[in-house]
Amino acid sequence: MIRHVKENDAGLLDRYSQTRLPHIWNYQAFATWTTDTMHNAGFAGYEGEFKKQIARAELQRQFASESANKLFSELTAGTN
Repeated sequence: MIRHVKENDAGLLDRYSQTRLPHIWNYQAFATWTTDTMHNAGFAGYEGEFKKQIARAELQRQFASESANKLFSELTAGTN
């Protein structure tokens, strides 16, 4: 906005969606994964016992793997 107002340059604004959409879809994917994992991890009636155990394994990985925890933390904080 500043560049557009001060320098009459709309280039960044014109590319805003192209630049931001990949990040937005990444966070949508993370939000969907988090929601599904949390629903499955505690209740086998959501998608069954198999999905419950998979979800629990995924959550356990967040504590056991430094790299998985780092990515989860970055996505949660919005810094990825």
